[in-house]
Amino acid sequence: MNTKIKKFIVLSAVLGGLVFSTSFIKAETRFEELKRMAEERAEQAKERVDKMREEAKERVKNKREEVEQKISKLRDQKKKDSALKINNQLDNINQIWTNHFLNVLNRLDEVLQKIASRTEKASANGKDVANVKIAIQTAVQKIATARIAVENQAKKTYLVDTTAISQADQTSNDQGSLVSKLREQFKIQKDLLKADLTALRDGLIKEARQAVKSAFEALSQVPNVDEEPKTSN
Repeated sequence: MNTKIKKFIVLSAVLGGLVFSTSFIKAETRFEELKRMAEERAEQAKERVDKMREEAKERVKNKREEVEQKISKLRDQKKKDSALKINNQLDNINQIWTNHFLNVLNRLDEVLQKIASRTEKASANGKDVANVKIAIQTAVQKIATARIAVENQAKKTYLVDTTAISQADQTSNDQGSLVSKLREQFKIQKDLLKADLTALRDGLIKEARQAVKSAFEALSQVPNVDEEPKTSN
């Protein structure tokens, strides 16, 4: 084989490899950038939620003290301890679940950025990704809306209505009435918390999850979506 032809083939192979490597590096760099932006959004959401929780605690500080004063009227120590535990437990449950919802949305955001990165790569390769981009934008909006809803849920507090509970003296009848009223109020707040969390889980969180799934399915419809650009000799 002619020496010049051999050199040309070798050079073409080297250049082709460089083009492939450059394309791969660009795709990886873009994904890292998208991932970093998603992490920043997650951190900002966490900071907002933490701030809202602190503000909520301060806002209901006096009301919480009123509830504890009502509970302190109980002579039965076990009932008193149980009532205090329940009084603090509702807000703790709300915190646990809102943290969980934020983590779910953060994971969805990260998955969506992977989809976006692959979509950009496919678009650069001349693929038709119009439907994917629409689906991605919808998912972005759904995640953002769900985050706002979670933040609003995080600042809610669930305390009993002290105006519905009468003061108790040392008689057993009044003690029984106080216990009954506390149980009633705890049940009201527990049911309200459950309804709020269920509505959020089965509403906006579910919609965000479905939107990301739809974006992935739209990307899956693009033929050879991860195909590297072909290089000519």
